Amino acid sequence: MISRRVVSIFVVTAIAAIFSLAVAMSLSVTFPSGQQQAVAQQDNTTAPTATSTTTNQTITPATNNKTFYLFNTELEGLDEATAGIPHYIYSLPVIVANRGDSVTVNFFNIAETEEEATEEEGTAEEEEEEEEEEEEEATEEEGRHSFTINTPPYSVDIDTAAGEPGNATFTADEEGIFEYYCKYHPPTMRGQLVVLPPSSTGESPPAT
Repeated sequence: MISRRVVSIFVVTAIAAIFSLAVAMSLSVTFPSGQQQAVAQQDNTTAPTATSTTTNQTITPATNNKTFYLFNTELEGLDEATAGIPHYIYSLPVIVANRGDSVTVNFFNIAETEEEATEEEGTAEEEEEEEEEEEEEATEEEGRHSFTINTPPYSVDIDTAAGEPGNATFTADEEGIFEYYCKYHPPTMRGQLVVLPPSSTGESPPAT
């Protein structure tokens, strides 16, 4: 018969074998997870890093040269003596440009240049000469027309005699609406210079 000592040794040996097997299994399970972590860290280290770059583009406003042609014309059917106001107006009541544009205005004075002299019979020669001088001065002033802007930052004054042209060039520095007028016929000869924001595409209202 087997002695108790042999049985005890067998039991102890079995327990030791089971314990060793359990430790081995635990080590085999833990090792892959650690290996996976190492591999994951390596992937994170070697993965390419995407960098975003931002390109700043500055759009420079386009600068254009604008040329306008205008002249004085008469209002048909208006009796200046009855109405008490001049019958002259501008051919262009509005001029449109963009800030930064170079604006050229060509103004043509097409006023009549004929002088109407009226002399009264029986007056003295000196009185006749004085009346003629006064009439010539009045006629000369009536025949004059101007294109004037005196609203800062704009200062433009094209002053022309009857039948004469004139021109001026200036830069549209400030946006807004600015009035232009004739110094000799301000009630009716008026218009507006409209300066819009800069054109970034180079497209702007066509000059007239």
